[in-house]
Parts: sequence; C-alpha cells; structure tokens
Amino acid sequence: MTRRKLELLGKKTPEARLSCLDGEEVLSDLEHAFEDARYQTIFSPPEAREEILQTMRLVHLPKNLFREFERMKREMPYTYRHIVRTAILSTKIALDAQVRKNFDPVVMAGSSLMHDLGKSRIPVRILNKISPLTVNEYALMRSHPLTGYVLLRYYFGPGHQMIEDPSFEHHERLDGTGYPRHVHRMNKYSQVIAVADIFDAILSRRPYRQEPFTLRAALDHLLGEAQSGRLNPLYVRLLVSYARKSKPALGDLRLAREKRDPEPVRNAYGKIESR
Repeated sequence: MTRRKLELLGKKTPEARLSCLDGEEVLSDLEHAFEDARYQTIFSPPEAREEILQTMRLVHLPKNLFREFERMKREMPYTYRHIVRTAILSTKIALDAQVRKNFDPVVMAGSSLMHDLGKSRIPVRILNKISPLTVNEYALMRSHPLTGYVLLRYYFGPGHQMIEDPSFEHHERLDGTGYPRHVHRMNKYSQVIAVADIFDAILSRRPYRQEPFTLRAALDHLLGEAQSGRLNPLYVRLLVSYARKSKPALGDLRLAREKRDPEPVRNAYGKIESR
C-alpha cells in the first residue's frame, strides 16, 4: 500500500473531538513513571520532572485514543509502561536547552506517546513469548509500525504528520538497516524516539529477556549504535549526560573508551526459531 493510500485512510475522522491529557489517568501514570528507580538520576532534579509534566498537559488527543491506552494498560501493561517512559524521556530531550530550538516539545510529547500504538493489535501471546518467534510471528511483530501509522491516520485524520511519522519510523535506522522501509532519512522526532525507545526496552526485564541490560551496558550499546551510524549520536550523548549525577554539558562530556558492563546473554529478542 502506498503512502498516499495510507493518508486517505484518515479522511473520515478529522472531526474527532479532542481531549486534554490533564486530569486523565494517563497523566497520573506519567507522574508515577518518575518513581522508577532506574531513572532517578536521569529525571533529576525535580524541576525537570515538572517541566516535562507541564509539557505533557498541553498534549491533546482524540478521545477514543484514551480507550486504546486503557486497553493496553489492562492487557499489555509492559508495553503501556514502556510507552509512558519513552514519552517522558523523549520529551526531556526535546526540552533540553542544547536541542530545544530544533523541536516543539509538545509535538515530541504527543508523537512519543503514540509511537508504539501499533502493538495494541499484536496478540499478547506473541508479545509475551519467551522463546524465539516463528517466521510468521516475527513478520507480524514487525508490522506494528505500519499498524500504528494506520491507526493514527484513522484517529487524527490528515495534517498530523509529525505525530504520525514516528510510529512508522521509530524502528528505522540512519544507515538503512531498520524497518519497515529500510530508509536512511528519518523525521527528526523519530530520531529522538528511536533512541529513547531502545534505551527503555533494553533496561527492562521481559519474557524474552530475563536479564535486562544494566544502565552502563545500555548506554554502551547505544553509543555503539551511534558510532555505527544507526542512531543520532547527539541524543545518545545527551542520555549519557543525564545518567551522570554531575549532568555535564555535551562539550565537557567524556566517554569511556571500553565497554564497562557486558550485555546479558539470555536474550531471545529478535530471534527466529530454527526448524
């Protein structure tokens, strides 16, 4: 299906009523996410957290999207919590004084909150599978960026490309090795969300990854991806800065020459079962 045909999918719902995040359960979950021990240093000081929440309160969504979030929270809680943490981290990067002139933080907040909506249509048994996926399951899992894009076209209608594109592109990579289109160019919001998405995913314990990455191993992994040309190095370096208590400016940031923690061994993510 061409992109033009996908764009036509949203024409029947441009009149969807919008509802502000303020007062909704999603906002409460955003606040609770700051309590995650893995992110205590990254989301400090407290004033930084309040600025993120103030930005999130300015996001407006079609009302029916809240029903999507409610179902995901109930049926796939890990995916829901991952979305929330990725949105907070992406918004923090957009608010950073060193990159803020390039972004609208509210657009970043909204687009990052939508980035994994397509997983709402992936069977839970596949999302929670411990062993490697079958070929068909793997293909279905990799369809979620396109599925999310189609859902957002339906809910938002035309004219919201900056919100919709990150759903389609957050698994693309700057060297063309990503999916679903293997493109080398990505929406600037997508580039930030791609970094935040990977970071939170590999820090988390999942059925297919019983042993999560340590914070150091996660940052080393992202630095390796940036050095290989797959991720934007600016946003990876910002994460490294946030993870240090001294919060060094990028010009003062010094990186270790060698990896400090090994990556976990027991990991079935991205693997296909052999026959």
